[in-house]
Amino acid sequence: MQEVLNVRSKQLRKLNQLRYVGQGAADKAHVEYQRKQADSQNPERVQGWFKSMQSVIEEIDQMMKVVPERSRFRFLDLGCCPGGFTSYILDKNPDARGAGISLPVESGGHACMLDEEHLQRFDLYWGDLTRYQLGAVAIADPTLADLPPGVTPDSFDLVLIDGHPLRTAPGSNAHLPPELHLLGDRLLISQLIIGLTAATLGGTIILKASKPERRITSQLIYLFDQLCAWVHTWKPTCVHATQATFYVVGKGFGVGVPLGVRDYVLQGLMDLWVLLSYGGKNGEGRRFLPNDLDFIVGTETLEGSYAARLQGLSEHIWNVHRQSLEGWRRAQASGF
Repeated sequence: MQEVLNVRSKQLRKLNQLRYVGQGAADKAHVEYQRKQADSQNPERVQGWFKSMQSVIEEIDQMMKVVPERSRFRFLDLGCCPGGFTSYILDKNPDARGAGISLPVESGGHACMLDEEHLQRFDLYWGDLTRYQLGAVAIADPTLADLPPGVTPDSFDLVLIDGHPLRTAPGSNAHLPPELHLLGDRLLISQLIIGLTAATLGGTIILKASKPERRITSQLIYLFDQLCAWVHTWKPTCVHATQATFYVVGKGFGVGVPLGVRDYVLQGLMDLWVLLSYGGKNGEGRRFLPNDLDFIVGTETLEGSYAARLQGLSEHIWNVHRQSLEGWRRAQASGF
């Protein structure tokens, strides 16, 4: 859902001029290359993506200290393979243990690049994140599975929500955007349900998002502000600089949050997951609708009392994106 808020920002206005004015074949080719890098099952590209993700989490950790060097520490990596995030965490903290869920290779997912030493401290579960029993009550669908036994409620000090729909997966295709976006909507809500359930009190949640000015993204940022004691955003320059993606980091999950707030949010997300999975004309699922996340917060609040906070979390994202696009286009114009 691409609906955007009415945001007054010079940075965003300048960025949008770059995004939508003068976009040529080179820009489209660059975007397509980055998509292939993220989706490909080619071993060399998978290795490249593995190293890129190591750099991303290292950059976030350097700025926000999300991974302790020593101490018992459990983390959950959703959409974990090829394993860049996980390998960084296990290398930095020898006392860390983790679990992760990733789409099987035969279903279009990435191979696991973790070595045997890493796998001794990491439980890898192969599965489709959108095909678990994630409703408030069990659904009579034989294609749905229970969550893996190692993914339990209130158990993880760090939850990484970074999965994206792979264009290599059956049923998804770069030339069939409706199907891809349908999968993406369902995947986002699935990961949120799993992640918010699995995070322990006082833990950290990291969410990959896109375009903070989008209504749905701003609603999720607001949600983090309601559920976490400390929230910041970060746009890694090592990979995501020329793209609209960035990360929301929430620390102190549940600290000071009134009783029942998390349960209320999870109930709303579970109800939405059912609609995304089984709604629509033929019961095959539907995309986000504009008001789907209004149970979290409505547009009036986002454009009113929350506007200054949202802009404060967004300005550096727009600025980095704009500067990176300007630099990339200058390089293209110079023949690089």
